[in-house]
Parts: sequence; C-alpha cells; structure tokens
Amino acid sequence: MRTMVILFTLCAASAFASEHALVGSDGKLPSAFKHDVHIEQGVTCAACHVGVETSVKGTDNLMPLWSVCSDCHSPEDVANKGVALGEQKDGFVYKTVTNYSPIFRHQRHLEKAKLDCNVCHANLDQPVADGKRGHFPLMSDCMSCHEQRSVHRDCKTCHLPGEKLTPDDHNLMWDQRHGLASTAPDAQCMMCHISGTKLDCQACHQGDAVINPHPRNYLRSHGQDAHLSDFRCGTCHEQRSFCVDCHRDIHPRLHLVQ
Repeated sequence: MRTMVILFTLCAASAFASEHALVGSDGKLPSAFKHDVHIEQGVTCAACHVGVETSVKGTDNLMPLWSVCSDCHSPEDVANKGVALGEQKDGFVYKTVTNYSPIFRHQRHLEKAKLDCNVCHANLDQPVADGKRGHFPLMSDCMSCHEQRSVHRDCKTCHLPGEKLTPDDHNLMWDQRHGLASTAPDAQCMMCHISGTKLDCQACHQGDAVINPHPRNYLRSHGQDAHLSDFRCGTCHEQRSFCVDCHRDIHPRLHLVQ
C-alpha cells in the first residue's frame, strides 16, 4: 500500500511538472499558451505576431513580444508555464527562427495568395510531428501548393544558392542506394527531380537505369504495377516504345476486369 501511495505521488508530481514544463527547442513539451483560446476570443495572428503581414524574410523575428502580451496578461498569469516570446525575459522561453529561408516572404503569401495562416501552420496546439522542425510546413507541402496554384517550383523561388536543401539521407552512398528508395510507396523523388530540369533522372540515367531497381522475376509480375501506377513507371520509362518493343508480339497476361 505504501509503495502504491509513493508511486501515485511521484506520478502526480511528474504530471504536474510536465504540465508546466518549459517548451524545448523541438516544441514537444507542453505550454500553457493555447492558440485556439485566443482565436476563439477574436485575436488575429497578426495581433500577436507583429510584422508578419509585411515580412519579406524567413529569418524575421515574428514571435510575440511581452509588450503585446501584457495588454491582456500579467507576468504572474503565464510566467514559468512554457510560454515563448521573441525576446529574453525571466520565466519565459526565448524562441526565434534563425535557420529558415532568408527570402521566404510572408507578405506575398498573405497578400497575393490570400492564404490563411493555418494553411501552413496547422495543429499549433499539438506536439510537433516526427520529422518536422517546429510547426512549419514540410517541403512537400510547399511544392504541392505551388503545383496546384501553378507557381514556380524551382529552388531559387524560395531559396538562396548555398542553402542545404537535400534530405539527410542523401549522403555519399546515396548514388548506390537511391534506386531501391525510389520504389517505396511514399517516395517523393519527383518533388525535386522534376522532369525536364537538370535534376531529373535522365540527367544521369539517359533513359536506362544504371542499377536495376526492380526485384528478381519482376518481368513476370510487372503488369500489375503498370496498371496501378503508370505515373511511377513513366519516371524512368518515358517512351511508350519501351513497352511496345516487348508487347508488340507478346500480349500482356494481366488486363483489368471490365
């Protein structure tokens, strides 16, 4: 019984401590600040993130300053509860963005594209998802949005020369390993390796894969994949003649049921 009481006390203390723990740089620890509560009260994003509507640099410090928060709150209300500011102040987390694209323009996205903030910055009151750096959109989110809106997708649209844009797995051995990775169901190679650009597959492969990315006996089973995912086949096999050369005299064994 005594052991149970001690365990309960420790768990309760741990829960209380984590509830009011300061938010770490990864944003995974909880904060007393809630975006939803402020939005329900009619507070706009720009009211707290002063300067966002005119910001033309991704490194601008757009985190709230205490002078803004103090219009509604006293330090005793929120100090030491994980609330983050864009300035140094005792009892608060100091956070600012220093490694985002220097030429990213909030102003253009708000004025010209008419985007709401939550289109890019979603689930702000939830822990940061694995693989994400803060509550920022992934590169794939940006590229998908640009494609839907017919906006340029070349790197220089949002990035400066010299910025590190390649994923972490694109290391020295990537040339030897990328073939298998490109066949994964969630592969997003074409997000950057756009057909017709200097980064497309043909720049290296010139129509033929140097290393066969397919498993053994794929010749017997490739028909199913060809029916279900013609776009992925076309990543390497761009010419229809690639199929016709074999199937001119050999009819496919697998056809879709009408």
